[in-house]
Amino acid sequence: MVFTTPDAPPTNEKQKYDVAKKMFLQSQFCYSGDFTLEALQLAISKVSKETDVDERFVIVLSDANLDRYGIKPHHLAKRLEADPKVHAFVILVGSLGAQADKLVKALPAGKAFYASDTAQLPHIIQNIFASTLIK
Repeated sequence: MVFTTPDAPPTNEKQKYDVAKKMFLQSQFCYSGDFTLEALQLAISKVSKETDVDERFVIVLSDANLDRYGIKPHHLAKRLEADPKVHAFVILVGSLGAQADKLVKALPAGKAFYASDTAQLPHIIQNIFASTLIK
């Protein structure tokens, strides 16, 4: 499902809210399973082809329940570092026990973050941009 496109992004708060609402509603009808690796690979592939950009970013939001689906940290690390032209990151939202902390420690430094509360997301994303653009 397409929520927005690069050539027609939401331009005001109502349109942004409508996109977020559609994303939330769509998530209620998703099948059980995890497509984090596939989504990351697809996003990196598409972003790497963009030509009229200064920087290329992919930020994946995921719960930390990857182990349940047989996804090991090295699988995710390989995808996060697949294309040197793309700055790829994962933000783990929520966690069962210490899963997120373990995963963040097992991934390349600076590539994974844990948000125990969604209120932390703006700060984490700001830090991602700031730390990447300072390099």
